[in-house]
Amino acid sequence: MKTNRWNLLACILIFGVILVALGACATLKPGPKATLQVTPDKVVLSPALIKEPIVFSGSGFEAGEIVVVEMLVPEGLTIKGVPKGENVGIGNGNADADGNISIKMGAMTTLNTLFQVDWTPLIKPDFKKAKPLPPGTYDIIASGMISERVGKAQLTLLPPPEKK
Repeated sequence: MKTNRWNLLACILIFGVILVALGACATLKPGPKATLQVTPDKVVLSPALIKEPIVFSGSGFEAGEIVVVEMLVPEGLTIKGVPKGENVGIGNGNADADGNISIKMGAMTTLNTLFQVDWTPLIKPDFKKAKPLPPGTYDIIASGMISERVGKAQLTLLPPPEKK
């Protein structure tokens, strides 16, 4: 009798493990591919970016999930306050009901990341001590925190026009 009880218990346990495994596989269904666009994708670093910020838009995320936009820091480049080897966050927001995003780069992020300004004691940006990012093309990613889907794009920082 004890053997039958143990056999029944083992069968129930194995059946339960199989159900859990099937449930886990069902949640791994691939969803739509995430996309990302940067507008404008080519900019000159100027104060105009405060009034007309860079916008990150995309699709393919889960409805309502938090999406984080990051710039991949190229090797050899140092960004103030960002540990070596880490990406720098440049925006975040929630996907809408259709999984779309539209995230504007905030003024503080523009000042601290792209211009790398210092701050005066009156908490105003000190452009005299700024160390703007060098011209070049930077990789940008948008990551869904639930779906783990990632959209990729690029942002090109153009050199300022020569003064006449």
